[in-house]
Amino acid sequence: MNMKKIVVWCVGNPLMRDDGVGPALFSELASEPMEHLEPVDCETTPENWIARLRQSPPEVLLVADAADMGLPGGFIRKMSLADTGNISFSSHGMPLSLLLEPFRNKIEIAVIAVQPLERGFGEELSPSAAQAVSRLARILRSGRFDELEPYQEKRSPR
Repeated sequence: MNMKKIVVWCVGNPLMRDDGVGPALFSELASEPMEHLEPVDCETTPENWIARLRQSPPEVLLVADAADMGLPGGFIRKMSLADTGNISFSSHGMPLSLLLEPFRNKIEIAVIAVQPLERGFGEELSPSAAQAVSRLARILRSGRFDELEPYQEKRSPR
């Protein structure tokens, strides 16, 4: 099976409970390296990795992060950069859509968001976030991230 080269930016604060899903995913993926998958531990500063992205662009860039989507804890959704505008990503200052806009037409980019259940000081993920990290790692290793459910903004009927 010929899989695309995927770089996974694992974003989040490992000292803020479920906001640490990105760094936890990095640890999970790095524990069993795979040729098609390159995890990057961005923690709270994905902007520090822009130069590397410019120098050596992958076929696919996935950004894994905790995001408040108004869903139950541990739910995983895939979204485009355009979808990230109304979502709360608390651990980094610069919006992902602004940060990655220059690469939008050069690299396939998707954001994979995990709904946090617990926030606040602490290094341990909630059980639902930990299960989401394990599930996401399995999906990424298999190369089937396209099968993740897409994010759909809740809209009220008019």
